[in-house]
Parts: sequence; structure tokens; C-alpha cells
Amino acid sequence: MMRRAALTGLAFVCAAAVFLQNADVLGKETPAEREVRMKWWHEARFGMFIHFGLYSVAAGHWEGEPVKWLSSWTLHTTKAPLDKYVLLKDQFNPTQFDADRIVRLAKAAGMKYIVITTRHHEGFSLFDTKYSEFDVMAAPLKRDLMKEMADACHKHQMPLGWYYTILDWYHPDYTPRRPGDDRPTDHADYSRFMQFMKNQLSELLTNYGKIDILWFDGQWDPTFSNEKGRELYDHVIGLQPGIVINNRLGGGEDCPGDFGTPEQYIPASGSDGKSWETCMTINDTWGYKSQDHNWKSTATLIRMLADCASKGGNFLLNIGPKPDGTIPQPSVERLEEVGRWVAVNGESIYGTKPGPYRRPLPWGCTTMKDLGGGRTRLYLHVFKWPKDGRLVVPRLSNVPLAASLLSDSAKTRLAVAQQETEAERVVCIDVGPKAPNPHDSVVTLDLEGQPQLLPFRAKPAADGSLKLLPRDAELHGEAIQYDGHPGRDSIGYWTRMEDWISWPVYVPKAGTYQVEVTYGCAPGNGGTYCVEVAGEKLEAKTRETGGWFERATDVAGTIDVKVAGKQSVAVRCLQVKPGGHAVLDLQKVVLRPIANDESEEK
Repeated sequence: MMRRAALTGLAFVCAAAVFLQNADVLGKETPAEREVRMKWWHEARFGMFIHFGLYSVAAGHWEGEPVKWLSSWTLHTTKAPLDKYVLLKDQFNPTQFDADRIVRLAKAAGMKYIVITTRHHEGFSLFDTKYSEFDVMAAPLKRDLMKEMADACHKHQMPLGWYYTILDWYHPDYTPRRPGDDRPTDHADYSRFMQFMKNQLSELLTNYGKIDILWFDGQWDPTFSNEKGRELYDHVIGLQPGIVINNRLGGGEDCPGDFGTPEQYIPASGSDGKSWETCMTINDTWGYKSQDHNWKSTATLIRMLADCASKGGNFLLNIGPKPDGTIPQPSVERLEEVGRWVAVNGESIYGTKPGPYRRPLPWGCTTMKDLGGGRTRLYLHVFKWPKDGRLVVPRLSNVPLAASLLSDSAKTRLAVAQQETEAERVVCIDVGPKAPNPHDSVVTLDLEGQPQLLPFRAKPAADGSLKLLPRDAELHGEAIQYDGHPGRDSIGYWTRMEDWISWPVYVPKAGTYQVEVTYGCAPGNGGTYCVEVAGEKLEAKTRETGGWFERATDVAGTIDVKVAGKQSVAVRCLQVKPGGHAVLDLQKVVLRPIANDESEEK
């Protein structure tokens, strides 16, 4: 597991490393063959996830008490006796489950594929299986819900994916046992469980026609290995050679799989051409939870979709049917609203490439397409509309050819010009003072050639201060890493003196600057560091803040900048305690100009 020295609670870092990597289909196909197999998936960009099971019947409660955390983990979280939990199957009777309606809802939302749980960690199968009596046919419903989903998807030409877990809290041969499960493991045989999974996968991939995606889960338990993952991968590919398979079949660089799966977050930047898909809940939980009313807004969902596309990723958005099989109305309303936006702006999502910007833009994000004839179209997703009606596209050296609003059916040309200042070169578009859409207004900008960006350089705010953020930094070294997890946006793993951080900046004027550093430092760590601006140096020492993500802001001191203009800011480590300890978890550096009272009086 990757870790910050002496760091705790960083499982997400391991997950990010695993979920953003994708293997090479075991070396059995050429890059060109893989490109053909993955083409539809890359172009789709937007899919529906469906979590449904016995936990949907429990609806986030157990024995009259609300369940903490995820609904789909009710059996694990509550440590419920298995013999009591399995009785939920006698209440599983979703007579209103309508596969055709669900597929039509996905199409209305602009989604291009569906992935549904066939068996979640609780072990209950939602399809007619010969290899377990703990399935939907043993419930009052006695309907093969996966057959209904397959029929509806094939009818509407909607690509279909099966979610299938390799973790099973019900099966007697699965180990390790969950907390609260005191069944003996003396006679548990994981090889029998592997054969059980192969048998079920054979059913899922031979009884329901063409299946487009296999979405594995549950690979984190120590019983499962990459070798077992490859065995399942080969089994699936052997049954449906054209299928796309995610990477949750192990861990590390040799894990099999076609695409990474960051969960509940969108990576801070793309993954160097690797395929990935963010899976996200529409409220806070994967399965239905009656007390969870924290629904994401339509604006948030649309911007998440655009953000994923701008970084070359897909967006898999989850719904959780209620115990009767119907979709909660807040989910329906939001999907329909997203669909209305997509109906107008889908061109900027489907089949696009990631935009050229690695760093966040002050107003939104970008996607792009090749137009042919050596031209490129940038789609500018504007979340924050400029009050003065002037949209500034930074660092773009291409000469602009044309610009218009994507929502304007007449494609009225917008005034566009390239401008250059001492600090940078920009393209300015007169978009008008009113945003066409309150969530995401898309402006098209056609260019000659591929977008060419000038080097990034941090510029001062209106008050002259320079705010330097981790996502804008250049990292130098072997250990130091950027942490883009939501709410963190920091640089950590600073365990080597040789590693350092730098930012190219534009300093508007020489003078004295106060240096403020925001960071976290866990007990037993810390050390001396140096901030260097335009060749001038300032040394400071960290203090323990109580934890890596418990932030403190220190005034490290002042520094005299003698030369204005294009400069560099660097932070270096001057002291590291032995034993793998880290210096700090850096969240922000601010250079704040100090007014010269004498000059101001004159």
C-alpha cells in the first residue's frame, strides 16, 4: 500500500492508484484491436449504474434503527446475524420493477449504457441461477430481473453491463468472514468459491445475449489475488470476446482490466491516456436508503459529467430503486433535467477528447473534437459566466477561427480575438452578459490545428497576492505526490530531502512579500523547509497540527523580491527525520505584498 510516512487513514490513495490504472488485456490483443473493442465505450461518456438487492428492502434500517454509512453494506455495518438477514428475501417483492421504463429513463437522461448489480456483497443473486438457492427465484417475486433488463436493453439498443462482486458474505466457501459472522472456516474452500463464480459468470454471459460490460467489485480482501483476477478475466473474455471489463480484479500494475474506476470522486487531472470511469451516487448511498435526502443538484451532476469528459473519462451515475422496484422521484427529476441539457449540448460530451488544460480553469473546463482539414473545435464548458460578457481563454497560442454558442441553432458568430499582455497571451470571446444555461453554457471555439498552450504561470489577484495551489505545482522527485481527493488538494509523501516543489509565477512588482503556508503535520513528523522566490530564500519550520489533514496557516516570514516579471517559486525540504517521516502535507502558499508606508505617503 502506498502511504505517507507514518500516515494513517489513506486508503483512498491506494484506491486512486489502483482505480486509475488499467492493464493491457493480458497482452493478447494489439493496441489497434483494443482501440476497436473500446471505441464505443470511450465515445459513450455517460452511463447509468443501478444498485438493487435485499438491502433495498431494508432501506437503510436494521431492527428499527437507522443504518450508518452505505445501505448496500447493511449486513456488514450492522454485524447482523446471517440467518436473520437472509429472511429479507421473503420480503423481496418489487412488483413495480419495470426494466423498460428504466431503460427509457436512461435514454431520456442521455445515458449511453447501463450497469446493474447481478449479485452484491450480501450474496443475493438477482437472476435465475442454478448454483445458489439464495436468488430472486426463491423470493416472492420469482422473476428473473436480469432477463428483463437484458430484453429491455436489447430492445432499445442500449449497451448493458453486469456488476458482479468477487466478495460474498453469504457463500460458505468465501473467506475472510465479515465482522459478526462466526461461522467456522475449517471446511471453507476458496477454490470451490472460484468455481461458483465461474459458473455464475457463465450463466450471465451465455443466457442473456450480448453483454457489453463486466463490472467487477470487492477485490480488496486479502484472499483474492491478481492471479485469480486474471483467471476470471480470461474466463469472461473467452465467453464474450468483445466485452469491456473494469480493473477491480486485483491491485497494482499487473492487475487485469480495461479501465480504472475512481469511486465517488473525479480525478484532479486525466490519467495520461488511460481509460477510466468515475462512478458516483446521485445522493450519498449506492442502494436505496429512505433517510438519505442529500440529493446532488442538477447543476452538480451536469458539471461532473462535463468535468469527467474534459479529462478523458466516463461518468457512471447511480440510481437505487425502492423496495417496490420504482425509481425515487428525485432521481427521476434530476435525470430528466440532465437529459434536457444533454439534448442541446451532447455534442460537447459524446465522442470528445479531453481538453488541453491540465489545470482547472476559473470558469469551467473544456472538451474537444477534430473537425478534419487540420481544424479542431474546443468546447468551452462555462460554469461561471463572466459578468462583463467577456470570456477569457488563457494561454492559447492558436489563432481562433470562429466562436459561437452551442445552444444557438443559428450559430451566430461571436466576436473573438487574440490578445497578449506582459504576463500572458489569451483568446477573448464576447459572449454577452447573460448565460444561456444556469448550469453549464457551452461555447464552441474553432482553431487551426491542435490546441497549443503556452506554459502555465501563476498570476496575482487584484490585490497583488499570489496564491499557489498544489494542483498547479510542478513536483520534482521520487516520493512526493499530489493528493487530489475532494477536500484535500494537497502535496504529501514528502519523505526525501531531494524532492521539491516549484511554481512558475508572474510577479507584478518588486518589493517585500509576506509568505503564508497552509499545511498539516501529524505528530512525530515535521522539519525545516525553505521557500525561494526569484533567488531569495526564507527558512521556516513546521509544527505538529494534530494530523496530516488538520490544517494550520503559518506566516513563515517575509522575503524581498528584487526583480519583477516572470519568476519561479520553489519550496524545498531542509530536514527530514529518519525512519520515513514526512515534513508536511502542503495545501497552499500565499505571497502577500506588504505596502511600503513611506512610498504611499509620498
